[in-house]
Amino acid sequence: MKSRTLDFTSPMMLISLSQFASAMAFTLTDPILPLYAASFNISYDLVGIVLSSFGFTRIFCEIPGGLLMDKTGRKSLLVIGFVVIAISQVIGGLARSYVELAISRMIIGAGSALELTASVTIIGEVSTEENRQRNIARYQSAAASAQIIGPTLGGVVSQIIGLRNTFLISALLSAAGALIVSKIRTQDKMKSDRPRSILPTTSDFKTILGDLRVIAVCVSAFAMFLLFSSIRGTMIPLYGANVLNLSSSEIGLIFSCTSIVIFLVLAFVTHRLEGVFGRARLLTISLLVCSLAVAVISLSSDFTTFIIASIPLGVGFGLLQPTPFAMIIDLSKPANRGLMMGIMRTIADLGIIVGPIVVGSLMNLGQPLWVFYLIAMIIGVLSILTWIVFRRHIEKA
Repeated sequence: MKSRTLDFTSPMMLISLSQFASAMAFTLTDPILPLYAASFNISYDLVGIVLSSFGFTRIFCEIPGGLLMDKTGRKSLLVIGFVVIAISQVIGGLARSYVELAISRMIIGAGSALELTASVTIIGEVSTEENRQRNIARYQSAAASAQIIGPTLGGVVSQIIGLRNTFLISALLSAAGALIVSKIRTQDKMKSDRPRSILPTTSDFKTILGDLRVIAVCVSAFAMFLLFSSIRGTMIPLYGANVLNLSSSEIGLIFSCTSIVIFLVLAFVTHRLEGVFGRARLLTISLLVCSLAVAVISLSSDFTTFIIASIPLGVGFGLLQPTPFAMIIDLSKPANRGLMMGIMRTIADLGIIVGPIVVGSLMNLGQPLWVFYLIAMIIGVLSILTWIVFRRHIEKA
């Protein structure tokens, strides 16, 4: 009998392959994006705004995208999302000012909103409650495997062919992702679950936002995105280059090291710990690990200590990444799943906006270590609040 995991026509496999291409596209430019923005001779504040423009657009596209997905299905949003991402990466590579670069980041945010909302929802729907977190972890491990190669490759490639041409290579990878997801066969289940109206009702929002568990999961997703955008996406490149005097290749290696750890944790650890602790307890534990990891990074003084300190951060990310997505699908109903996913991702994307702005402001004040201390404190507090909300469920687990 043919193994389902080796069926290259299944939604699970096609979406995982497309996510690998998408993650490779993004991680080629991750190590160089802050430096590319700074090359337009702008302040750290404006660098933070350029990076935040990605999340700024996404918060306005997540809920409409989720509603549209509930109405029209998942596949069309996947294809459109990848095409929009590819176009925006071309614009970014051809940018002649930081304004044009910011616009390209805003466009890529819109495409990312459509692509990620649809892909995670499909993975959740083709899974059972028992294997949902495991499948989401496998899907995310495809991205993590690309992140192992992408940052280092991006750093090297940018030194050889230049910053701009690296964005054009990313555009080709995103176009490949669009081609892959176009092969997905839309399932009847995804069609029958769609409501007749695209507009949500007041009761929809009351049902969703009236549940403290939903709010806790959404806030945890916010913490994850805040951590990603402030520390991994912005602070590691800027702190490494401007404080520790690291090259783009060394920064790329740090990204890759973190990604190796994330991949290993996603592939071999997260689902096992879920079986031991349960999702609610694992969510709290993973937030606490992330908080401690950020504090550890603040102790770095050179390339060696920086790359060693990135290991706990990778562990925290690997434990945290699949959990909010699995839990929000557990808490949702098929008819409002897109709306619920859109709300969670909208709240999460606020972290993408806040993170780089906080980094830019504190870096301008000449206090880079304050970034690590502040983010560690925020994540730690949210870990405690999450435990309080899920305490009864944790005690029963």
